[in-house]
Amino acid sequence: MSRSRHPIFSRWYDFVTAFVERSGYGKLRQQILEPASGRLLAIGLGPGYDLLHLPVAVKEVVGVEPDPSMRKICARRAADLSMPVQLVNASGEHLPFDDASFDTVLCTLVLCTVSDPVAVLAEARRVLKPTGELLVLEHVRAGDGESLGRWQDRMAGPWSFFGGGCRPNRRTLAAFDRAGFDTTDLTSERIDELPPLIRPHLHGRARPRSA
Repeated sequence: MSRSRHPIFSRWYDFVTAFVERSGYGKLRQQILEPASGRLLAIGLGPGYDLLHLPVAVKEVVGVEPDPSMRKICARRAADLSMPVQLVNASGEHLPFDDASFDTVLCTLVLCTVSDPVAVLAEARRVLKPTGELLVLEHVRAGDGESLGRWQDRMAGPWSFFGGGCRPNRRTLAAFDRAGFDTTDLTSERIDELPPLIRPHLHGRARPRSA
């Protein structure tokens, strides 16, 4: 993952995320998490806002987060939960877990920052049980032919510099397909409350394709 390791950025990101949550994004996050159950792996847990929306069917959470400042913020939120939360310093491209060891995997606003989205998703598929689900909430590049997509391409460098490595023009749906997921239940949507460059979103459930 390429998220910034600067503590000032982590605090700024936490503050901005709190504001976005109150504007309605938190309801979408809760909707995405509703199907989660059993042992949940959250890749790139960040400041931990996903922890505020866990359904009762989740019995254990493992959060992967390579940024020590983010882990510190997240640990404070995890301390208020009644279920065990383990925070792991690891990369999404190299998950230190056994094959088929999680019932649910969660990716929220992380595939925009990782070095190799396909590698991260391939690892998610590896650690996910064959009957499990990958829950998705990601901002993505607008469709081909849209002017917004071209602006996302032009502004990708400056946005990444100020946004802790975030790339607004990731073609994330294609990455899911390349990593071996069935994307039938993933939905594209515009979130108008967000800045234009990150309004296009992909969300829903993805399941491992049969071999």
